[in-house]
This record gives sequence, C-alpha cells and structure tokens, in this order.
Amino acid sequence: MNRVGKYAIQKDIDETGLLKMVLELPEKDKMLMWSEGYIDLVIDKLPEYGKDILVNRKDKWEDTKAYYQDQLDDILSKEEVKMKMKSERKEFALFVIEDFKEFQSLLFLCYDGNLKDVDLRKFVYRKRYGRRKINS
Repeated sequence: MNRVGKYAIQKDIDETGLLKMVLELPEKDKMLMWSEGYIDLVIDKLPEYGKDILVNRKDKWEDTKAYYQDQLDDILSKEEVKMKMKSERKEFALFVIEDFKEFQSLLFLCYDGNLKDVDLRKFVYRKRYGRRKINS
C-alpha cells in the first residue's frame, strides 16, 4: 500500500490534503492502488469535487480488465484448450507456453481453479507497466 492508501485508512484525515496527495501521484501509482484493490477506500475519503479524478481512471482500467477477461474467456472456450486443461500440468504448460504466452499466468490460475479478480487487475497493471512484482 502506498502512502496515499496508508493515509486514507486513518480515522481523521484532511480531505483536501488527501486530494493533494492523489494529484501528486504518478499515473502508475494510481493504477497500483486499483490493482491492489484499495482505490475505493481512497475515493470514498476524497472530497466530492475530487472523486472523479480517480473514478474516471478506475472505470477505464475496469474496461481494460473486462477486455482481457473476454479474451481469456474466448481462449478457455476453445475445444483444444478444454482438452489440454484435462491433461497433466506439464503437457498443459507446454501448450500454453507455445500458443498463449501472453496469457500464461492467467491460464495457469484457471488450470488450478484459483483465478480471482485481483489477479486480472494485477495482469492489467503488468501489461501496462512491465513485469515488476506486485505484493499482495
């Protein structure tokens, strides 16, 4: 959690001070708040006139997440993928690495039955800002 998030979880905060902190954040850090799932907390603590700064960005990122979810759903609906998901992990891994490298992390989560919304948000963040590891 970045310093804006840590400030926002405090009981008594200065809304204007929080807004100033948000305005000073680079785009990457704003998106990090979304990918880690605490942007709504920050939005709730902002003054009414400043909420749209993050709400508009959040909506854009949610649209991007939905786009990748649709692509993932299309991949998972293919008969060949369904068959490979029933095979051993090693065989599935080789198939994914060869045919769907971009979606490798998400497909392995699907294979294990562990895909969560936060995984998709982190995937969108990594697609935009590189492979830097995001702490959970």
